[in-house]
Amino acid sequence: MEELPEPWGKVGIEQRFTATLFLFAWALLPVGFMVLMTLFDRFASYRLPLGAGALVMLCLAFWSGLVQRRSSLLEHRTQLAFGTLGSATLSLLLLYTLDLGDWWWVLYGFVFGSVFTMYVSLAHLASCDAPTLRLPWTPSSPLPLDKFEHWNVERGQWVNGKMGLKRLASGTLLTLYGEILEARTYLCIDALSPAESQPKYDEYGVDFVHLASLADLVQDEE
Repeated sequence: MEELPEPWGKVGIEQRFTATLFLFAWALLPVGFMVLMTLFDRFASYRLPLGAGALVMLCLAFWSGLVQRRSSLLEHRTQLAFGTLGSATLSLLLLYTLDLGDWWWVLYGFVFGSVFTMYVSLAHLASCDAPTLRLPWTPSSPLPLDKFEHWNVERGQWVNGKMGLKRLASGTLLTLYGEILEARTYLCIDALSPAESQPKYDEYGVDFVHLASLADLVQDEE
């Protein structure tokens, strides 16, 4: 299938990663001081507080990027970054709780690793600009589950939010969700992928023609 049948439509992705980039840049400032303290072994009493401040700022920058895309936490790059940040947080808590200040380098190692994994994850999320596929849908109409091949459909009825997921062999995540826009209800499929590498419609495992025949055309015309 090269083109979507009517009334399916494609909607561009609106991403606001400027704030994320700003927060990430500010988070690199305390990380830079951490590098200096590691190299010159000065101001030992400030090692953990500085590491804690850098970690908080990195987490804030990471969160600001995650919330912009659906199912972003299920993406492998994001999971790796989440794991390094979680490990850094756990190590910080243990160092403070058990008074293990001499093991500060463990925290610093996780923080330095988080910078790299966060950069890779956020750069990928920012590049994922494949348009969302959208179809007008009547909320009372049940979803034909047999028309979604190899999908993990969580809800068989339309809801304003996530309804199902599918991971393609390429690793691309597809998210099925409901959306309300200008008092109209839509069934949407989002691909977490750059536009140039967006999966072909045949790879979605969705019977677009059958779903189009069930669409609420009257609501779409209104």
